[in-house]
This record gives sequence, C-alpha cells and structure tokens, in this order.
Amino acid sequence: MSDVSITVVGHVGQDPHLFTAESGTRWTSIRVASTRRVRNPQTGEWGDGPTMWFTVRQFGDRAMNVIESVRKGTPVVVTGRLALEEYQQRKEERRPDGEVVEVVTPRTAQVIENATVAVDLSRGIVKYTRTISTSAVPGLEAGIDAGAPGQRADIVMDADDGDDAGSGAQTRDDAEQVEVGVRELVGV
Repeated sequence: MSDVSITVVGHVGQDPHLFTAESGTRWTSIRVASTRRVRNPQTGEWGDGPTMWFTVRQFGDRAMNVIESVRKGTPVVVTGRLALEEYQQRKEERRPDGEVVEVVTPRTAQVIENATVAVDLSRGIVKYTRTISTSAVPGLEAGIDAGAPGQRADIVMDADDGDDAGSGAQTRDDAEQVEVGVRELVGV
C-alpha cells in the first residue's frame, strides 16, 4: 500500500506541546482546523462549511521548530503523510433512572505524520531564523552539555548570513564557514 500525501491549509487549534519518547526522541503534536469556504447557490453569499480537524505530528528538529514558531491561531500550511488512527472515546452518561454508565464510542482521528509545517504567508509576514542541529555538525554534540547527540544547539543565524545573492542558497564554502563558527562558539 502506498502512502497518501496531503496538504492542509488551516489554523493551529492549540499551542504545541513537546513530548519525549522512551527512546529519547522528541516530538510534538498540534491540532489544525481547516474550514472550507462555500457559496450558497440560492443567495450567492459565501459562508463557512464544515471544519475538519487534523492531528499533526513532527519529530526531532522539526518538532523543536514548531514549538518555537507557532501558537494557537497561527495560519499554517501543512504537508505530510495521512494516516488514520482508531481509538475508543470513553465517557460516563447518566440514564433517566439515575444510573451512571460508561459509554464507549469508536472514533477515527486523521493524523498527518512527518509533517512539514509552514506559516501561511498569505495571512502575514514571518522573520526567518535558520537553526543548526548538533546532528548536522559531526562531533559538535561533544561540546554541548544539553544532552544526547542530535539535540539542538541554541544557535541561530539570519537567513542572509553568508549569502551575497540574498536568495537563501548556501554554498559549500558557506556551510564550512558556519560549521567552523559553530564549533568555535561551543568550544569544540
């Protein structure tokens, strides 16, 4: 069976939270609401259609970037692999005779895994900050007290650093210069 890729435009429904798996992998999960605009054929007026909710999961550095970049209400564009997760919702209900019973309802959640999350620039502007993962610079994690390999360093650069053309492209020389600069910052 092949993967189903999906792109969703919507708004973040809750502030992201960071989780750590037993293996040490960091991940985050956010909820994104997407409401389609529909036109009433009788009146010609536009209104909101039904809202679809998606759980969006990112791992590793992507999770850290989402934690730092989005908040509840942020307009986003999300692309990733669609998965359906089945679960059971349990709640207690009181019957007319006063007896309390547990009601179990099967549910299915739409989950976008390994997602790329971007702020929707049709709704505003963003200041881009490049981050460097310690896993991207061999041996860098040895000079950081923050923890295990692959953990982020608190080092950021402007998007135009080392790029004379201003296009955001990075040459090999630029990458080597950044690596040397990062190693000097953390004393490796």
